Amino acid sequence: MINVLVSAVFCFLLLVILMFFFTRHKSGLPYHKMTQPQCVNLMKKAVNGVLPEYEWHTFIGISILDNEQLDKLREQCVLIDEYEVKGTHLVNGRPCVTFSKKGISELEKLLDEWQHKSDFLI
Repeated sequence: MINVLVSAVFCFLLLVILMFFFTRHKSGLPYHKMTQPQCVNLMKKAVNGVLPEYEWHTFIGISILDNEQLDKLREQCVLIDEYEVKGTHLVNGRPCVTFSKKGISELEKLLDEWQHKSDFLI
């Protein structure tokens, strides 16, 4: 009986220590750290039809918490993904995202806007 009690107390203490550790060292929700040049490069690849599918889904799937403007750009790209992605095609054996003409046009507008922004994002 004493062994069960000692085991229960040990498990409880271990759980408390783990909870304390993870709450103290947590990183919060998953987020993606992106810079303006990385976003511009991603949009250039998209417009040129050579954007790997995994890069696109990583970009649109995870919030950018450290930069509100870049996260708004990401949200605009989510809408483009929702309505203007036609599928994928292979480039050098890798699946790349295929956008409709309207989607490419919208990405070109965003690319033009973002590649000419100054460094106010820093």
